[in-house]
Amino acid sequence: MPTPPYPIRQALQVMADWLGLPESTYKAAVYLFAQKLPLEEVLQAVEIARAKIPEGGIGAFKYFCGVCHGKIREQRIRDMWE
Repeated sequence: MPTPPYPIRQALQVMADWLGLPESTYKAAVYLFAQKLPLEEVLQAVEIARAKIPEGGIGAFKYFCGVCHGKIREQRIRDMWE
């Protein structure tokens, strides 16, 4: 597998240090969101979730997913109006 772009590697590293979960729990989600959002927005979602739930865990991962889904919805709405 090729080396992922820096923002994805950065997001994975932050999540590894913060969540305390096996990488297999969140790696596929990060790649999926990176296909649907600009990479900087994925990193921003990590930071938003980490600020909200600094202790990590599965709840923090779910919050991160919710932030990403919200960003995807916002993007779709913006695209409809363009």
